[in-house]
Amino acid sequence: MKLKGRHLVLSLVLLVSGFLIAFSYQHTKSESRVIQLSDQEWEKDYYYRQQLISLEDKNKELRGELEGNRQIIQQIEKQLGQQEEAIGNYVEQKKELQMLTGELPIKGKGMQVTLRDANYIPSEENANQYIVHERHIHLIVNELFSAGAKAISINGQRLFKDSFISCVGPVISVDGFQYSAPFVVSAIGNQDALDASLNLTNGVVDILVGDNIEVAIEKLNTIEMNARVN
Repeated sequence: MKLKGRHLVLSLVLLVSGFLIAFSYQHTKSESRVIQLSDQEWEKDYYYRQQLISLEDKNKELRGELEGNRQIIQQIEKQLGQQEEAIGNYVEQKKELQMLTGELPIKGKGMQVTLRDANYIPSEENANQYIVHERHIHLIVNELFSAGAKAISINGQRLFKDSFISCVGPVISVDGFQYSAPFVVSAIGNQDALDASLNLTNGVVDILVGDNIEVAIEKLNTIEMNARVN
């Protein structure tokens, strides 16, 4: 009986020991799984963090490229604006030259000079000494051009670089069109410069008056001249 009791106690001890060993093994295995699972999550978290950092670096790089491209675009826009301005200036210069050459109509302030034959011609004098001749017209036209006139017309007919003025008896021919006195010479340009040039001492006006020609000078705010008709 005493031996059986010892066997029973030993069996109980072995059973409890086995249970404890089994429990300890299962617990250790469970903890190992938890630790393994935590490592995987950490690896994922680390991976995602690295991806996020990489994306942030890429975004920073792209923002730098965007800013650089934006500056390039602004520079190109500035250059285009300057080119457009330059082209606009060229167009205006071309337009002004076309107006000066007569390809386009012209309008502006200027002077008007009217030449008339003398009202009184003594009977004993030669009438030709009291009427307007082509040389008188040439004097006025040349003086006005020298003073900076942009365009000149005679009795409304515009003069061009190849225009021809001649005297045909008592009338003046301008490019084949005849006009009788009074002769109205109009000039577009700086009024003060044109007026000062015409009224110089011993200048054009004095010469015309000395030739018995009646001269009237007037400033006009608006003078219009048509373009050349081909």
